[in-house]
Amino acid sequence: MRTSTAVLAAGVAVTAVGVAQLVQKHRHHKHTIDIEISRVQIDWLSRASSDPLEAGFCAPQGVEPKTYQQMLSGNRSLCQLSLRHRLGLVSRRQLALYADKLMASDTCRAYWERFGSHREREAESRAERQFAQAMKDAYLRATTLAA
Repeated sequence: MRTSTAVLAAGVAVTAVGVAQLVQKHRHHKHTIDIEISRVQIDWLSRASSDPLEAGFCAPQGVEPKTYQQMLSGNRSLCQLSLRHRLGLVSRRQLALYADKLMASDTCRAYWERFGSHREREAESRAERQFAQAMKDAYLRATTLAA
């Protein structure tokens, strides 16, 4: 192999390693931001689900603050599971199992009944769409069993 070819091959290899590191760093940065944004949201959901005044400020028209507090509590559980799923810590099989567990709760079902279609529409990534579909399927199973 000629020296110039060897130098070129080494340069390509170093460049490939550098690109791989940049991609990994970007992915890690995105996960860090996702975790922090989710933490802020979950903290707010915790406050609002325990403070009637906070819930009253944010309750949609036609929903009593006490009812909204319960829905926010259910949403908090969904958000925690959603984050774990987006980070790859929950398999599809586990997601279906956990979704069924959550939808066994009146508060989660009430939240999903009112806001599930919004969650489905706002889902952009593949993981978010999988999560919304799993929740919808679990909700349908739970409401079918209850009927």
